[in-house]
Amino acid sequence: SKAVGEPPLPLGISVLHALSDAVASVADHRICPRLDPPATPERVLMAIERLKEEAKTGA
Repeated sequence: SKAVGEPPLPLGISVLHALSDAVASVADHRICPRLDPPATPERVLMAIERLKEEAKTGA
């Protein structure tokens, strides 16, 4: 219900999943990225770089 703050939680989770999906698109969704909250711009960039490297090496 609105009184206990439940609506913001699913919204925050949906943003995290949207970011994770965007990062996965870098490797054509072949590799599932690890993106832990809080998803700061630095962490998103690090996840993209890690995914690019994994896609290159085939890991």
